[in-house]
Amino acid sequence: MDTTETTDTTAAAGTTDLTTEAIHEKIRQIIGAELDTPAEGLTPDQHFRSLPNVDSMRVLQIVLNTEKAFDIEIEDEVTFRVQTVGEFQGVVVELCGQKSSA
Repeated sequence: MDTTETTDTTAAAGTTDLTTEAIHEKIRQIIGAELDTPAEGLTPDQHFRSLPNVDSMRVLQIVLNTEKAFDIEIEDEVTFRVQTVGEFQGVVVELCGQKSSA
């Protein structure tokens, strides 16, 4: 089985054996799918507001899809504080790390 397939399966299952890069890639995929934009074109320094097709409902959908994919809960205050793709990725990595150490 291809390593990429393993990573994607793991992320979709919400297990805690994810690398930081696997988490970052899955988040890019979620954002790209919701905004109908190529995931590989998303960079950590991009502000959500500067992304094509973005509005508040799509950002909330990205958060919901991310919570579901990683079996985590992102607090509302964090959702409104995060401004860039990289900040969002960092929050998810931290929450996945907390989940795995619990």
